[in-house]
Amino acid sequence: MLKTNMEFRKGILFIRLKGDLNKNTIRGVIDKDFKYIVLNLDNMYSIDSYSIDYINRFYHRLESLSGKMIICDKFNVSRRLLKDIPQIENEFDAFELFERVV
Repeated sequence: MLKTNMEFRKGILFIRLKGDLNKNTIRGVIDKDFKYIVLNLDNMYSIDSYSIDYINRFYHRLESLSGKMIICDKFNVSRRLLKDIPQIENEFDAFELFERVV
């Protein structure tokens, strides 16, 4: 089961996920048409390999469209699996980084 909380603030979409991210739950969660995204994985129980690949592909597609994505993961669980994507410990710091760009 996956719970999703989304907030759009000053041109940045914050996506907060809680639960299990897998092939059945990821579709529709991270395919939004926004230029700047903060993906918060702090409350994830598990992420399958399909979801890891999906997030990486989404990140590269977003970058090719001059967009940016940052992952928040205070426990650094995703650091080695999503190593191409910038990661930071909290949303406040991510927001500050994006404010310089937006």
